[in-house]
Amino acid sequence: MIKLENKKIMILISLLLLVLLPVLMELYFLIIEMAISPYEILDQNFFYHFLLAIKWKRIFLIGSLTMITIITLNCFDRNKVFHYLYQYRYAISGVIFLLLVLAGIHGSSIQYWQYVFEGTEKYNPLIGIFRSVRSDEWAVNTPMMLSQYFNHSGAFPYFSETMRGALTDAFIVYGQPVKNIAVIFRPFHWGYLLLSPENGLSFFWMGRVIGLFLVSFEFAMILCKRNKLLATSYAVLITWAPIVQWWFAVNSLVEMLIFGQLLIVMVYLYINTDNYYFRSLFAVIMLICTGGYILALYPAWQIPLFYVFLSLLIGLCYENRQKIVWRKKDTVIFLCIIIALGCAMGYIFSLSYDTILSVIGTVYPGDRFETGGGQFNRFFLYLGNIFFGTSRELPYANVCELSAFYDFFPMGILLALWVYFKEKKRDVYLTLFFISFIILSGYCLVQWPDWLAKISLLSHAQPARVFLAVGLINILLLIRSLTLVETEFPQWLKLIVSLILGCAMTGVSMSIYEGYIDTKMGLLIIPLISSVFYILLSWKKLCAQKAFLGVTIGIMFVAGMFVNPVVQGLDVIYNQDIIKKIDEVSENDNGLWIVDSGKEMGYPSTNIPIMVGAPTINSTNVYPNLERWYLVDPERSNEDIYNRYAHITVNLIGDNEKTNFVLNSADLFTVNLRTSDLKILEVRYVLSKRNLIGLSNEKVKFNPLTSGNGFTIYRLEYN
Repeated sequence: MIKLENKKIMILISLLLLVLLPVLMELYFLIIEMAISPYEILDQNFFYHFLLAIKWKRIFLIGSLTMITIITLNCFDRNKVFHYLYQYRYAISGVIFLLLVLAGIHGSSIQYWQYVFEGTEKYNPLIGIFRSVRSDEWAVNTPMMLSQYFNHSGAFPYFSETMRGALTDAFIVYGQPVKNIAVIFRPFHWGYLLLSPENGLSFFWMGRVIGLFLVSFEFAMILCKRNKLLATSYAVLITWAPIVQWWFAVNSLVEMLIFGQLLIVMVYLYINTDNYYFRSLFAVIMLICTGGYILALYPAWQIPLFYVFLSLLIGLCYENRQKIVWRKKDTVIFLCIIIALGCAMGYIFSLSYDTILSVIGTVYPGDRFETGGGQFNRFFLYLGNIFFGTSRELPYANVCELSAFYDFFPMGILLALWVYFKEKKRDVYLTLFFISFIILSGYCLVQWPDWLAKISLLSHAQPARVFLAVGLINILLLIRSLTLVETEFPQWLKLIVSLILGCAMTGVSMSIYEGYIDTKMGLLIIPLISSVFYILLSWKKLCAQKAFLGVTIGIMFVAGMFVNPVVQGLDVIYNQDIIKKIDEVSENDNGLWIVDSGKEMGYPSTNIPIMVGAPTINSTNVYPNLERWYLVDPERSNEDIYNRYAHITVNLIGDNEKTNFVLNSADLFTVNLRTSDLKILEVRYVLSKRNLIGLSNEKVKFNPLTSGNGFTIYRLEYN
C-alpha cells in the first residue's frame, strides 16, 4: 500500500514537472529576451501576453526533453540510469558536442552587428539575447578570428596582414587561431583550422563549455572523495558561474580554469598508475596544460589563480605521498617534458618578442603596478548576480566587472573552520586553502607595501581581478569541508544560523548595490540564500545533497547559463550586401583600407572590413603601430595618445586643418586626418557612411565604387 501511494505521488510530481517546467523555462527565456517584463507577472493581462509571446517550437522541444527524462527515470531503474550517464559521460558529451558543432551552435553575441548594418533583416538568437556589453567578444575577438580565414597571404598566419593593415602578431596578444605548431597549446582553436567559420566558432564555444564541465567534475571527484552529487554541484557552479559566463570568450579565463584543474587531475592519475605508457600520456597532457596556462597571458587572473592551483598541487602530492613512486623512467619523462616546454616557449616568445616589448612599452595597458586594497564589497556581490541576466544595465557599473562566483560566502569559511577546529581535522587542503585565502583576500582588502606586492607578483593584478581567485577558494573550502564534516547540527541551530546569515548577507548586498536590488528582489534573495545555507548545514542527509545539486542547477540556470545567447551560424555577417562587396573589392586588390568615422560611425564599424580579409589601418590595434603614426606625427608629440591598445576613430578632414590626435578614453582615440595624409599612409580604400566626394581636391580624389547597408566604398586616386 505504501509503495502504491509512493508511486501515485511520483506520477503526480512527474505530471506537474511535465506541465510546469517547460512553462517556467519559457517564461524565463521570454523575460531575458524582454518579450515580457517580470513585473507583468502580477498583471491581470499577463496570461494573454504570455500566450502571444510564447515560441511554440521552443516550448515543444523543452516539453519533449522533459517528457523523455521523466519517462526514463520512471520506467527504468534510476540508479542504473545515473550509473550509465556516469560511465558513458565522455561518449555522451562527445555526441552532444558533435551535434552542436554540426548545427553551428555558439554563444557569440555577434548578432548585435545587425544594428550596425542598415536595412538588414532581423536576426534573433534561438535562446536569450545578444549582449552589447560584451563588445570585446562580438566586435573585436570574433571579427579578428574571422579575419584569419581570409588573410591574403594565406589562412591562419602567425603574423596577419589584415589586422591593423600591417604585419600583426595574431597569436600572442589577443590569441587567434594560427597554422603553427604553437596552436597545440590552444586546443579549442583546432576546430577553426579544420572547419568553416561558423562550425569553427561552434567548436570554440561548445568545446570550452563541455570541456570545463567535464574537467571540473573530474577535479572535484578527487577533492570530494568520489561524491558524485557534490562533484556535479561543483562542476555546475564553476562552468556556469556568472563571472565565467560574462567573461567567457575573452582573456582566456575558461582556458585557465580548464588547464589548471586538468593539470591537477593528470598529476593525480600519474601518481595512481604504474603503467608508463599512461604516465607518458598524462605527462604530455601536463605539458599542454602548462603551456596553455602560460600562453593565456592575462596576469591579472593568471597570478592569483596560480596561488590556488599551487595549493591544490601541494595538497594533492601530500595527501598521496605514500603512493608516489619515482623511478629513472619518471626522471626521463619529466626531463623531456621540461625541455619540450622550454623549447616551445622559447620558440613562441622568440617569434613574439617584439610584440611583447611593444605591449610592455605602451601607455595602456603597459606594465601595471598595483598594490591592492578596497575590495571588501566584493564578498557580497554574488547575491545580486542572479538578476544580471534579466536586467539590462546597472546604473553605475558594468555587470561584467561586478560578476562573481556564486560561492555562498561565508558558509564555506564557517564550515571549514568548524571542521578544522571543532572536529579537529587538520586537513592539508583546508590548511593550504586558508593560507591562499588569507594572502589573496588580504591583497584585495588592504593596500600592500610596494615591495610586498612586487615579490608576491600580485603587483601585476588589479585587486578587483584577484577577487576571482578568492571566490574560487570560497567554493573549494565549501566543497572540501562538506566532504569532511561529520557533525549533524540541531534543527534549531540550522534554522537560526541560516535565517540570520541570509538576512544579513541580503541586507549588506542591497546596500552595496545602491538601489539596484530593490525590496522585491531582496524578498526573493532572503528565502533562497537562507534555504541554501540550511541545506549546507544539513549536509549529512542524502536528501540535502540532492537538494543542493537541484538548487545549484536552478541558481546557475538563472544567474549564468543564459548570460550568453544560443545562436546558430554567422548569417548576420555574411548575408550583408556591404560585406559581400568589401570581399569582392578586397579579393581583386589587397590595398589598405580605413573606416571613416564621421557621422558618429566609429567603433565597432572600424572592424567591418577585416571580417573578409580587407587590411584595415584603424581596425582595433591590439598593440600600436608607432612607425605608421610617426608618419603623420613626425614630432611624436602625440605618442602618449596612440601608444596603446586602442579602438581608433578616423575622422577625415580637409587640408585646411592639420592632422591631430584626441584621446577619448583609455582604449579609444580619434585621428582627425587631413585628406593629403591619406597618401602618406598609403590608403587605397575608405569605407564610410558619409558622402566624401566633397573632400576631393587636387591631391586626392574620392571615387565611390559601390554601396550597401548604408555604407559606401570609395577608391582613392592620388595626383
